[in-house]
Amino acid sequence: MFINKLLKGISALVAVIVIASCNKEPDLIGLDLLPEGERLNMSFIDTSTIIAYTVKEDSLRTENLSGNLLGYMNDPIFGPVKASFYTQYRLPNSNFSFGANPVADSIVFTLVYNGVYGDSLTQHTAKVYEVDEFLDIEKKYYSTTTLPVLPTPIGEATFTPNFKTADSVNKLPVKPHLRITLTQEFANKLLSATDSTLLSNTFFTKIFKGLFVDVAPVAPGSPGSVLNFDMLNEMSRITFYYHNDKDTATSIKFLINSSSPRFNNYNHYGYASAAPELLQQFAGDTATSHQRVFLQSMAGSKVKLRIPYLENIPKNANIAINEALLIFTNNEPEGIFKAPGQLSLRALSDTGSYLIIPDEKIGGAYFGGRYINKKEYQFRITKYVQDRMRYPDLPDTDLMLLIPGGALTANRLILNGPGHPTDRMKLVLYYTIIE
Repeated sequence: MFINKLLKGISALVAVIVIASCNKEPDLIGLDLLPEGERLNMSFIDTSTIIAYTVKEDSLRTENLSGNLLGYMNDPIFGPVKASFYTQYRLPNSNFSFGANPVADSIVFTLVYNGVYGDSLTQHTAKVYEVDEFLDIEKKYYSTTTLPVLPTPIGEATFTPNFKTADSVNKLPVKPHLRITLTQEFANKLLSATDSTLLSNTFFTKIFKGLFVDVAPVAPGSPGSVLNFDMLNEMSRITFYYHNDKDTATSIKFLINSSSPRFNNYNHYGYASAAPELLQQFAGDTATSHQRVFLQSMAGSKVKLRIPYLENIPKNANIAINEALLIFTNNEPEGIFKAPGQLSLRALSDTGSYLIIPDEKIGGAYFGGRYINKKEYQFRITKYVQDRMRYPDLPDTDLMLLIPGGALTANRLILNGPGHPTDRMKLVLYYTIIE
């Protein structure tokens, strides 16, 4: 039965090649670079078989990235997802002292905003806990990693982020940031640190191990949002205001810098309330993928692709491929969850590791993958297709479509599948018949 289906598929493909020159040429980029005489002799097909379905992303490493994510989204397709993070904070210098008879005035944890995904007007409630395990800069931390924390929060803030109004500290302008007031108990704990603890960060970070910043679920019915914080900005820190016998008002800044281990944790709640078609694809049922496939960052999901039968095309016609474009159309071009500006496409090795597609080596502008026309993504995979046709003994490698920076960015995307009634996922092959 499989052989019969295969032969029918190949026959249909050959038939399309024969009649393709009568089709109206689609509006696609790149062909304007060819001489007009060559374009007049070209034909195209766009009915090559594509098999595509959604798979879960593996746990991703999230340690020591440039930013950290915090937030909660109620996604009607993917279900709820929460982003939280762990970070270490450090002394500004060695041999620090609070002086004689120090008294805490206030202590504030600040985080500089670096963007938002989702509903920017979402109100969040963040809580800060002390970590109860040493954070190691040499250790690998993953999107699923959790660490023990002390049970009582040391800070809490309910807020709606403000990205436009400039904040100020001591009348000096600074980047907009989140301010979380920490407790007097935590301030007093810092004041009670021994001289040996304050001698250096080697000792300090073994007692004051770090912070866990968590967020509560947003209000039912709210799409929610995920915030990105610039952890390496000098305003992302703990500022402790106090006085002592010598100084009536002074402060110390506990820093978060490149020496501070930190990592993101993402919770998808087992996709318990995700859309049935997504769950079916996760389970290996590809029937629903004909209509839609699903991409989600934060170690969520990716799309596996296969383009079979390419090696059979030159057996039935003496042709040269001028251009091969793989096109994906956004299923939800409007909405609160904006489409990512770029997608990544990789080949898969026999061991499942990612391989760079030969066309990408030519350059990013040539290879493509950017969101264009407010509706679609195009990848130029001409060399990949030519190699598959020229060397039929090459393994029929799968491809993987991903949101780049999936460990660092908050994003999601729904694409039309290869069987969608309009604007389907397709491979467009421009070719010339060689006499």
